[in-house]
Amino acid sequence: MNPIVSVVIPNLNARSWLERCIRSLQAQTLQPTEIILVDQNSNDGSADYVAATFPDVRLFRQPDDLGFTGACNEGMRAAQGEFIVLFNTDARAEPDWLETLVKAMGSDETIGSAACLTLDYHDSKLIYSLGDGFLPGGDAFNIGRGMAWRSDLPMPRYVFGGSGCTVIYRRSALDRVGLLDEDFYTFHEDVDLAWRLQLAGFKCLYVPQAVAYHVGNATGRKFKERNAFISGRNRWLVLFKNLPLGLWIRFAPQMALRQAQVTWWAIKGDEESRVRCRGALSSLAFLRREWRKRRAVQRLRRVSAGELAAFFRMHEMLQRRLKDIAEESEGK
Repeated sequence: MNPIVSVVIPNLNARSWLERCIRSLQAQTLQPTEIILVDQNSNDGSADYVAATFPDVRLFRQPDDLGFTGACNEGMRAAQGEFIVLFNTDARAEPDWLETLVKAMGSDETIGSAACLTLDYHDSKLIYSLGDGFLPGGDAFNIGRGMAWRSDLPMPRYVFGGSGCTVIYRRSALDRVGLLDEDFYTFHEDVDLAWRLQLAGFKCLYVPQAVAYHVGNATGRKFKERNAFISGRNRWLVLFKNLPLGLWIRFAPQMALRQAQVTWWAIKGDEESRVRCRGALSSLAFLRREWRKRRAVQRLRRVSAGELAAFFRMHEMLQRRLKDIAEESEGK
């Protein structure tokens, strides 16, 4: 008997993407038990279109825009699945994508999530993400982003987390660590959840046989300045909330250097860096709230700072190796 799998799609004014997105899910060899679309008060007719065209999709209409996090959480709270998938409107998947992910995760309760091979929507030779990595400087990154895909890339079995556009979670793991943090609104919310899963001892499996495609921020590009501000703020919220004290001490030089680089670029006139710096400063207003959350997160921690440090050093070496491979390929 197939497990119950719920797919949650957050939507904001993505009417032009919805048919391709939903039909790729309906064409899966392992059919989702339910597809849930949460509309964030769109003004482009998205919700009415889904209601008329895809009557089997469970449609939730939010009266307000609660952000990516609020939309996903409403869908996940309503979901019945043993596995819960977050799937973006500007994504599509190969027919065996879902079946491959579910089979790979199997019944191993220590695997809390899985990342797939996500390629560029418009150029399938390029990588969008092989999962998320995390660096000692405090930055998360999409592994392999922008590289040409090749099957012999030196990827580990487990990565830090799955990119929120095409990620699958085990419901029992989410029950333990909680859903997305709605204070984040959007950006780095998947990184924060990956942190909580890692701290609680859950692994994220990389499954290259499961292939999906993603554009990336297709409906949010007109909010470039707002997005840069939120991203700059949320990067620090992730660290305030999740980074163990031992890693604050160990990684302080790298984190200080990274912020100094962004600040220098801002001084030199880079507008996006200026906005990110303002966002970073605004994170200080959340310190008291994040401290309360931090205590709850750290109580669930089951892995040592040393184990996490080694994991992040591995990601640092992986990023360097992939960069070398990309440069070698360009040189040929």
